[in-house]
Amino acid sequence: MQRSPEDIVSVNTQRIQRYRKRSLELLESALNQMRGGRWSRSEDLLWGSLNLAVKGVALSRGRQLEDEGSVRDYAAQLGRERRDRRIRDAYSHLSSFADSLEQIRESRSRVDRLLPALEDICSAVEQLWEMVPREVEDDRPSEPA
Repeated sequence: MQRSPEDIVSVNTQRIQRYRKRSLELLESALNQMRGGRWSRSEDLLWGSLNLAVKGVALSRGRQLEDEGSVRDYAAQLGRERRDRRIRDAYSHLSSFADSLEQIRESRSRVDRLLPALEDICSAVEQLWEMVPREVEDDRPSEPA
């Protein structure tokens, strides 16, 4: 049995809402892990948050991204479209996160050297969710005017 276009939109809307909720939970958890000094754990949480945000934007535009490469490519495309280096470079920052953390540990440097990249990643997640139309984000029925 085929689904109607309305059913597909409803399913996608529900999925986007789940992605958004989970993405923001992961982002908050990542920040909490960092505050507790658990930097390695925060990296995994940031990956999850960013991936869900990119997938949410794609789904809101009628695209489904299945593999990691397509998610990264789509994020870079969105960053170019919006002329937003934070979105465009978010995956590069995360890819180098573990190496940067290891260098900081070895040199006994301060972890605050990671803060600009982390701020960019967090901002990228927020910017991505702002790209999703409000009617898709809002799960409450709209009230008649």
